[in-house]
Amino acid sequence: MPEQSPFDALESTFRLLCKGPSPLAVHGRELGPPFPSRPIPLTELGVMLLHPATPYPARDRAIRLLLGRAADHGGRWTIALAGVLLPGLRAGLASMAKAWPGGAADLEADALVALIEAIPVFDPSAEPVAARLVWRVTSAARRRLAREMAVTGRQVPGACPAEPHQPWGHPDFVLGEAVRAGVVSVAEAELIGETRLGSTSLHAYAQAKGAGDGTLRMRRMRAERRLVSWVWGRNV
Repeated sequence: MPEQSPFDALESTFRLLCKGPSPLAVHGRELGPPFPSRPIPLTELGVMLLHPATPYPARDRAIRLLLGRAADHGGRWTIALAGVLLPGLRAGLASMAKAWPGGAADLEADALVALIEAIPVFDPSAEPVAARLVWRVTSAARRRLAREMAVTGRQVPGACPAEPHQPWGHPDFVLGEAVRAGVVSVAEAELIGETRLGSTSLHAYAQAKGAGDGTLRMRRMRAERRLVSWVWGRNV
């Protein structure tokens, strides 16, 4: 029997936690409308969050609650958060796994480690919470892929920036489209995603990249101007 991938193992554990007479659940009263005022098993909550009728603010409230539980209690609540985010994580890594099929399990492992590391330090006050969290987590896999492509002399495919499934928030989706259209580069999309959608300051990002704050600020400004012009042009 083939070994389960990290994401498959997470999904199996998540579903086990939500089975039986006492499934892991949150009460709808804690989440507010449009969630029903009753205990909601987390597998059911995940389905609700993916439904097009569920507003983005409601999705963010649910992720914010699970993030707080994971930060305070860890254990099964960390699995709960990861399990609910799993559709977004799978979508975010899909194009990367195609670019590096033999390393798909490593990319998944990197993403899960990044999620565990993000839980105690992630700022949930700014929206969109789910999209920002998925972007931050899948960034670790993007960095791993970039290193592997560099070793083999291959270019990172333009479709590699994380694209959380649309229900997790469209800013990442737009960045992915802009990369494919040649409006911004992969590096520029990561810069915008990490310092605008993510919780990384420009200064911290510059230090990690070994670049000057002013250089990256100018690079980001130019990329954002192109991005705005492109988005505006698509909608006129």
